[in-house]
Amino acid sequence: MKRQQNNLLEIILQISFSIKALHLITTKIKFRYIKSKLKDSNQNIDILFYRIKLMIKKYNDLKSENIEMKNKIDLLKENNEKIIIDLKKSRLNYQSLKIGKILESDNKQFVKQRIDKMIQDLDFCITNLSS
Repeated sequence: MKRQQNNLLEIILQISFSIKALHLITTKIKFRYIKSKLKDSNQNIDILFYRIKLMIKKYNDLKSENIEMKNKIDLLKENNEKIIIDLKKSRLNYQSLKIGKILESDNKQFVKQRIDKMIQDLDFCITNLSS
């Protein structure tokens, strides 16, 4: 799970860097195009400044969106961890209830068989852990 979270963060960072790199490349291409078309007129200079301002605004918008997404990912991770903890607790409670139900049974032979099966399972686990 930690590995998946780390992989997810790495992917997000790579996407973030890719977006920045793509933005810089397109900015450079646009600037070259504009530069080739520009004449020394005030109107063209104003257009250039306007487009630069737009690009800066887009960059800042993407930056803030990236921060929001990272915050959402953090919240989802926290929720996921809480759900996993609740699931583990529920499984333990379920196992306890199953064991209690078996032990309450009037059928002694069935209870003895279930306890023997549990002991065999424990022995198997201990053997595997020892190996």
